[in-house]
Amino acid sequence: MALAFAVPGSASLVAAHPKCTGAQQASACGQSMQGAVALTAATLTFAGKQRMQKRPAPHSGTHMLKSEMTETSTDSNSNNNDYAYNLVKICLVVTLLPFLFCLGNFFYDRSLSDFDVEYGPHLSHPALRATSTIQAIMVFAALFWREKYRNDPIDRLFGWLFVPEAVTHIILHFFSHHLPVANFAFAYAFSAGIALPGFLSLLCYVPKEKKLPWMYLVLYVVTQIPIVAGLTNMVGPAKMRLNYANINTACITTPFFYGILKRWKDVPKSPVVLATLTISYQVAMGIMGPITGGSDLKLYDPSCIFQHGVVDIGFGIAYAVSIICGVFKPGVARPAWD
Repeated sequence: MALAFAVPGSASLVAAHPKCTGAQQASACGQSMQGAVALTAATLTFAGKQRMQKRPAPHSGTHMLKSEMTETSTDSNSNNNDYAYNLVKICLVVTLLPFLFCLGNFFYDRSLSDFDVEYGPHLSHPALRATSTIQAIMVFAALFWREKYRNDPIDRLFGWLFVPEAVTHIILHFFSHHLPVANFAFAYAFSAGIALPGFLSLLCYVPKEKKLPWMYLVLYVVTQIPIVAGLTNMVGPAKMRLNYANINTACITTPFFYGILKRWKDVPKSPVVLATLTISYQVAMGIMGPITGGSDLKLYDPSCIFQHGVVDIGFGIAYAVSIICGVFKPGVARPAWD
């Protein structure tokens, strides 16, 4: 320690030797001045070192530390979410692949198609145009609420994945199937719009099972091809083609419910109940409802229109509630991918 080696002052020297000559006193004074300078320098050096070693934290030091930890955590979550974003981009591309099988839909004899006989009047019915519009309004209203009050990145991504179905559903009701865009929308709205949020749900609910989302996409493609190649071509029994859509809906929602059951305590219950009721109604009506129950019943019959309208409104409510509730309940830890 610098203070331990301080030079004693001149006063003690003079007091100890009162008979010292003037020269001796002057010498003692010089030594005392040198000692004082050395003492001051040593003290300043010691204080400087102590300040550097034990620099007191500012009053807001704890808050600064928390802020730094929050920023680090945010950066980590952002990097972690990149995995989900990248896989969703791949999913968007994969959902378009089955439409390579619908190229023949634009090179067939329109006189052989029954679209203008049954499907055309059915899809262009004013009631279904209204229900598809109501569905889209509910989806975008829920998205607006989500963007204003909640900013979790995964929940936001989950909400926006309902938009393709809402948009293409309007297109298929307001435009003719003979237009390529409407032809695409007709098949895309049946299942691709449901597959996108279902794919993200599997990523979030069972993040450790990396193969399951890819198996889900394979199942989607296999069950989507008959819809694209047969449902949009409009050549053959219309009622039989609807069965493909029901099978596809049942297949791509089963893995979705597998993920829900794995995280049942952490998942909002109201969207699950609403989606289950709507899907059950759609599949049940497809098996024993008015479309397949009456052999001579046309698709533009009021009972068929009512069935389609109920499904549209049911899915609209389920989509909106899903967007508002998010992937997990409030307070549940976000998913982590290795």
